[in-house]
Amino acid sequence: MTRSTLPQRRPNITRSIEWQGRALDVTIGFDPATGEPREVFVNVPKGGDMQAALADASVLLSVALQHGISPAELGKSLGRVPVLWAEEGATGPASPVGAVVEAILAEVRP
Repeated sequence: MTRSTLPQRRPNITRSIEWQGRALDVTIGFDPATGEPREVFVNVPKGGDMQAALADASVLLSVALQHGISPAELGKSLGRVPVLWAEEGATGPASPVGAVVEAILAEVRP
């Protein structure tokens, strides 16, 4: 797979999500020709160590998306953990990276 080059200006959407009580601002950039997500940026409002790790994870997720790996493929490769406050058997993302991928999936599912 070859990496697709994105135009300088492209549509995007920013969503605030939460992972284990931590707020994350996720911006998803879309390919204007296809409408597919092709990049992601994550900001942690309170910064700290998590900010640097999520900035690096954003680069890795963006490169994967630009090489044609779907958000669904990324999501099924990431860890999940039981969600104690939900119905039995429910799972949620094991890491903030998984929460970011879920945010991307929420924007591409009908």
